[in-house]
Amino acid sequence: MKRSDGKNRTPSGTQGSAAGGATEVGATGEAAERSNVLRWVVIGGLVLVVFAAAGTIGTFVRDYKAKRLAPPTSATGPSALAVPVYGHSPVTLTVYEDMRDPASAQFSEAYDATLNQLIASGTVNVYYREVAGADATQGGSGSLNAGNALGCAQDTSNKDFTAYRSVLLANQPAESTDTFGSKSALIDLAKQVKGLDSDVFRACVDNGDHNVWVKDSTSAFKALGEGGVPVMQMELVGQTAPHTVLGSTQSLTPAQLTSMVIAAAQTAPTDVATPSPSSS
Repeated sequence: MKRSDGKNRTPSGTQGSAAGGATEVGATGEAAERSNVLRWVVIGGLVLVVFAAAGTIGTFVRDYKAKRLAPPTSATGPSALAVPVYGHSPVTLTVYEDMRDPASAQFSEAYDATLNQLIASGTVNVYYREVAGADATQGGSGSLNAGNALGCAQDTSNKDFTAYRSVLLANQPAESTDTFGSKSALIDLAKQVKGLDSDVFRACVDNGDHNVWVKDSTSAFKALGEGGVPVMQMELVGQTAPHTVLGSTQSLTPAQLTSMVIAAAQTAPTDVATPSPSSS
């Protein structure tokens, strides 16, 4: 019987080492894999936190934008709710109007020429305040959107406000038809005013930058208890509080309006401070 020469014999110690090494390598690999998984879990968690924070901030910003007044550039009067067209006079007329209300269009046809003459002669200042009353009675958002769009036009200049106001009133739909509820329709009408239709104007209309301004003006008008628009009030700067000269219970012809304004201007002291003109 021949003894083995041991050439092909593997020492038992080597086998143990190899097995042990394999076990150690396997354990190390599993630990590394667990570490990688944990790393991605942590990264994923951080990403979710970032997105959650971004969502919270975005909600806060949107909520802030929805509540802030953001009046047009040259808005004036109490709480900056009026758009001024200045005549450098101590006499101020405040007109409450609704671009969706047919009575406002009728007021424009009857009085705009007279008001423009009084402004040009330096006899009166006119403050326009936009009201969204028709939306409440008819449904929709045409009054709000049109009022906001007028604010966007005034951001450009008072001349653009005046011209765009005329365009909106000239193209006023039936009160029950909420055409002005379409922001694209309001933007299309702006093309009739040279230079008004711009990226800035469109963004202002689409984002409703002056919505709160219109809503606050509407609330202030309701507080007057004058009923519906149009309403026109007159005040002598530094002397008298605003009082209604035209409304649901007061009638006034253009000639009577002219006489009233001229008489008020003549009684005003020469040293009464007048409003500073806005950019035009």
